[in-house]
Amino acid sequence: MVSCLGFVVYLFARAMPRIDDTHALSPDNKTKGDIISPYLEKADEWIMTVFEKFLRRAKIWVLRMDNLVNEQLNRFKRDLHNNKKQLTETIEKKEEDATKDEI
Repeated sequence: MVSCLGFVVYLFARAMPRIDDTHALSPDNKTKGDIISPYLEKADEWIMTVFEKFLRRAKIWVLRMDNLVNEQLNRFKRDLHNNKKQLTETIEKKEEDATKDEI
């Protein structure tokens, strides 16, 4: 629960508009946001790297699942082809036996 709350606070802080750092503030004119800002930037960088790693691993997982699905489809095609082949051979063999019996 605490980590979820922290994540929500992070998302809220990230959604807030950024202040342009080009203006020079005097040291006595600093606000609380300026004190927290470096920590938020570090946290933002850390979360972006973690999110990038997560997306890369998710991509690999999706590609592995795609490979498994392709293998299953190929196996079904191969089994279907083999079953059709066996069925036609069985029908041809029965037809040959039927013609031999008639003779």
